[in-house]
Amino acid sequence: MRNGRGEKIFFISGKYPYVSLLFEKQGGANVERSNEMSEQTPLLQLENVKIKKAGRNLEIFTATLYPGIVYQIQGPNGSGKSTLLDVFAHERNIDEGNIYFEGKSGSKKQYSGKFVKNTTIYIRQDKRVFKQTPVATLNAAIRTKQLSSATAYRTVMSLLESYGLQEIANSKMKDLSSVTRKKIELLTVFLGNSRLIILDDPAFESMDEHFVRKYLADLKKSVKQENRTLVFAEAQSLARYHVIDITLVMHKGHIIRVEKTYQKKSPARKPQNKKS
Repeated sequence: MRNGRGEKIFFISGKYPYVSLLFEKQGGANVERSNEMSEQTPLLQLENVKIKKAGRNLEIFTATLYPGIVYQIQGPNGSGKSTLLDVFAHERNIDEGNIYFEGKSGSKKQYSGKFVKNTTIYIRQDKRVFKQTPVATLNAAIRTKQLSSATAYRTVMSLLESYGLQEIANSKMKDLSSVTRKKIELLTVFLGNSRLIILDDPAFESMDEHFVRKYLADLKKSVKQENRTLVFAEAQSLARYHVIDITLVMHKGHIIRVEKTYQKKSPARKPQNKKS
């Protein structure tokens, strides 16, 4: 089956155990379920979650996020993307249901919200915290690795150089463009020990294509190699960058569809017959 963009999609039916989702389609009917679970312990599980917001209920029901997977929350403005991210990051209290982190129950106080926040990097759409310079901002992110000052500085400068930003390393953040400040903020995800990475509207459309492609490729590599979980929220699809594994489509506070992104494979080359 294909969607309107011509991409192959599927509805969860147990074929892909790293995503387990029970969701209600808009209108309250047709519940689809996946009971097959991965042998790997989920990083985060929402169970029958409901949130009251602006006089209406945001119904997330049950969603399970696994390590090593890149998710995208897609939907128009006001569909509930940012609220769902706040729940993932434990920045918003829920009115009903339960949240599990690494198999531990939140309602039973088996883990604390502070613990989740300390293992999560959440880059918000509208809330940014910068130090005086790019180097200082990135140094603050790398402190959790407890490196020596010299090693931390070399790591930060190497990262800036790999993205062609070494010349503004010691510039004042306030003097940089909003796009450059956003790039610096996005680079912090490579420096901490975060298990869960959440990016709310990273504004890739305002950045040059070279940066976006390199950043997404490096980020997916980090997710796969370090077994991290990455969640984007974007109004537009990021499918053309071949970085998304699973897309959760939201509409009016409901997850209405789940899409598995099929990576395109290069056609196998046919062996050439050698001339005798």
